[in-house]
Amino acid sequence: MNARSLALNEAVAPEQPRAEAAPPLFDERRLRTALGRFATGVVVISTGSGDSLHAMTANAFMSGSLRPPLVVVSVGHRARMHDRLMSTERFGVSVLSDEQEPHSRHFAGEPQSWLAPRFTEVDGLQGVVLLERAVARFALRMSDRHACGDHTLFVGEVLAFSLDERAPLVFFGGRYGGVAQAS
Repeated sequence: MNARSLALNEAVAPEQPRAEAAPPLFDERRLRTALGRFATGVVVISTGSGDSLHAMTANAFMSGSLRPPLVVVSVGHRARMHDRLMSTERFGVSVLSDEQEPHSRHFAGEPQSWLAPRFTEVDGLQGVVLLERAVARFALRMSDRHACGDHTLFVGEVLAFSLDERAPLVFFGGRYGGVAQAS
């Protein structure tokens, strides 16, 4: 065998399996900043009613499907709401209006002592309450749960919904804002 045929044989020899490289490490704070460059709406997720009512602010909300009508919320494993959603069959999502920034702060862990949030129970759907004056409100039946890293994606089938013509509250780059209304 000459040097030329040796090189050719090496080139066509099957490769040995390689260990997969570890994923690159990211600066979590910088990654969070980059993800915050996506403007989102703000929602309040709610479970229970009366003394068992629990609500939290989130911005990880999206439409999942129109047929069947599904929405998705993402909740961190360490959040108290996570445990509640793992054990409930019904929950609500209220899309906040630009007048409801104090509600967002309140349910995000910054108590607004002067605020008296008003929830309405959905007729015929015991345990589903929705925040009044929200731009859209969804009463949901838990359809599925999917683990996703340090969060779970909760898929809810829309049982009832309502909408209002108020402007939505927007969150971008760690700050609240609004949307200019078309004339």
